[in-house]
Amino acid sequence: MGGTKSLNCTLLLSITLTLLCGFLLSFSMATVYFVGDQDEWNSQTDYASWAEGNNFTLGDLLVFKYVKGQHNVYEVSEESFRSCDTSNGVLAKYESGKDEVELKKVKKYWFICNIAGHCLGGMRFGIDVKQRTNLTYHASNFSDHALTPHNNIEPTPSYNNNNSSISFASERLRVWSFVIPFELLLLLLLLLIY
Repeated sequence: MGGTKSLNCTLLLSITLTLLCGFLLSFSMATVYFVGDQDEWNSQTDYASWAEGNNFTLGDLLVFKYVKGQHNVYEVSEESFRSCDTSNGVLAKYESGKDEVELKKVKKYWFICNIAGHCLGGMRFGIDVKQRTNLTYHASNFSDHALTPHNNIEPTPSYNNNNSSISFASERLRVWSFVIPFELLLLLLLLLIY
């Protein structure tokens, strides 16, 4: 009988440690950013301001949503970003209408729309991706993370739909955010059983 009690305690301890590890890992998971929030990727959005409100870290995911054929997404060098000239400096091209770009390196990223006139009209932004720490939390208003053009080209003003009751800023999802409540519920259930 003592062996069964020892086995139950060992099992409970193993499950508790597994849940604790999952809980701690959930703090270091990536964040998904919908570029432009409710405005998505279009020519009426101020992307420099959008980028300023976010803290981008290694492993995060940018989602560009737009009408295929009307826009595209090019990851470019800083020089191509500043000049809107894609004859050189194109690092990646995305044209699906729902492009996902994982931020795999700690560096400055530069994105533009290469449809004629869109980049010069303000459809571009740069971000500075930082190393993730164990307790990184994606708070807003970190103005040093957005990189704006230095050639005095102002993007068109952001379209604000005051009738929208949905806060698309909340769409910046925490990947695996469901893990914490599930783990706590499971832990409580196990404690009640034993």
